[in-house]
Amino acid sequence: MHYMKKVAQKETSTVLKKNIGWQYLLQIAIYIFPFITLPYLTRVLGPDEYAVRAYSISVMNLLMAIVSFGFNSYGTREVARYRNDLDKLRSLTTSIFFQRLLLSLVTGLILLVLIPNIPIMAENPEYMIISYLSMILTAMLPDFVFQGLEDMSILTKRFVVSRLVSLVLIFAFIHGPNQLVLVAVFEAVPSLIAFVWSWIEVVRKRKITLHIKLFQPKEAWNVFKTSAVFFLSSASTTILSNFTTLMIGIYIMDQADISYWSLAITCIAAVQGLYNPIYNSIYPHVAANRNFGIIKKFLLVGIPVVVVGVFLLIILAPFVMWVLGGSEYLAGSIVLQALAPLLLFSYPAVLIGFPILAVINKEKLLTASSVAAAVFQIAGLFFLVAINGFTIVNVAILRCLAEFMMLLFRAIFVLKSRKLLHAEPSSDQA
Repeated sequence: MHYMKKVAQKETSTVLKKNIGWQYLLQIAIYIFPFITLPYLTRVLGPDEYAVRAYSISVMNLLMAIVSFGFNSYGTREVARYRNDLDKLRSLTTSIFFQRLLLSLVTGLILLVLIPNIPIMAENPEYMIISYLSMILTAMLPDFVFQGLEDMSILTKRFVVSRLVSLVLIFAFIHGPNQLVLVAVFEAVPSLIAFVWSWIEVVRKRKITLHIKLFQPKEAWNVFKTSAVFFLSSASTTILSNFTTLMIGIYIMDQADISYWSLAITCIAAVQGLYNPIYNSIYPHVAANRNFGIIKKFLLVGIPVVVVGVFLLIILAPFVMWVLGGSEYLAGSIVLQALAPLLLFSYPAVLIGFPILAVINKEKLLTASSVAAAVFQIAGLFFLVAINGFTIVNVAILRCLAEFMMLLFRAIFVLKSRKLLHAEPSSDQA
């Protein structure tokens, strides 16, 4: 019996290591492709035209948070728990698919309202529409299935192939600012490839088929309610970052400043991306095995590394901005420096969020921490407007303070719930 338990633990550990490995390969690919295309596009398009692309990305990320609606986090947990129940997986996947489809219509209406009322969007409606269609394809991906089944390899393979196609198209055909709309088309290609590839994998190979008969309103409502809690938690960072960019587009007329902000926040997001392989692998692992000790290990090892990284980023900010955008973007170095402390707060906030609070069914506390941070950030933005202090540097400092607030609340909630970390899961968690 002891031998069998030891073998099972070894197999579980092997799966976890393999998935972290695939996730880091994915993260490497996520770095490589932008570091090839981003410096090219910033120079070819120039600060003004690049600002359109940057602003579009932020708006679409904001809308995608609505369409995704926490279904990915909730779906990952449920797939991890019921991975051997094919009927349950089919029902869950069908419910999430059709609810996302409905939310796609809602966000489409929101976009139609935004376009004529925000100058930078009103001047580039075609770009916004194409970007929206690309966003919908990405939001409809069934990644929660692969994450819940702890099979991360497809995410990496899919990303590399689709981005390689996009990269070739961009370098072959984009040579000036007058080809901005073509950039949107070529950047939509990976979304289309990923959509087709993923659903073929899910339906044909995994046999997780979709059917309208599997859509049960009562079950769908339960999925929606629970996912709403995950949405308020998981979407907080996306909402904070991209709602901020939305307001920058309204209250700061200089498109160069929009480019500075976007490039700096993109750099921060790229570093935060290093956390994703750990989070994406640990979350389903902890949900399935309740091995909370592994989170402590990653915190002890990771935090000193993050501290060193923050100091290096502050020192090297001018060089980083020059590499990403060229000499025209050096004035934005101070924005990157002001945002750097955010990395120190977001790492532990991510690791003690879903992998702990969601697994012990404390999603409401997780949500409370995210909502508190979001309210603080949004109130702070309007305060800056009121006192005529709405500058990108002040906004960057405010963004860091909001992330610290979220970390503080999550740490307090974990400490208060620490007894549950050693409790056996209830029947509904098994």
